Amino acid sequence: MIKAPPAGRWFEDLTAYLTDGLTRTEDMAGFIVDGPAGHLVSAALGSIYRAPPGPTYSGRTGYVHLVLTTQGHRRKGNGGAVTASLLAWFWDQGCGLVSLNTSTDGARLYHSLGFETNTRSMRLFGPGAGRGHDGI
Repeated sequence: MIKAPPAGRWFEDLTAYLTDGLTRTEDMAGFIVDGPAGHLVSAALGSIYRAPPGPTYSGRTGYVHLVLTTQGHRRKGNGGAVTASLLAWFWDQGCGLVSLNTSTDGARLYHSLGFETNTRSMRLFGPGAGRGHDGI
């Protein structure tokens, strides 16, 4: 998603989704670090989903959609700060489980925050779903 050009139907749908979700605030949150002149340094975005409760969690499940930090600001604690803020929000909302997909670069950060690798995850794209971008 990050490498895709910000134009076209997918970007319009994403803009509407984020506008709606971030306005409601009960099931979606985003945290940012601003840099000089208001330029984005780092951001984290997550949503809460309802899942069947399990013996060790409530069923309120957090999902980290993205964590990004711009070049020149990486490895300075910005990604960790926005991710920690998002995790605190998930816990305040009663989530008992948080999951995410990670790149090789991001794995170190997530492990440092307590995430564990889950080798049982799989995914299946529906008919007509695009598979051309790294962020999918």
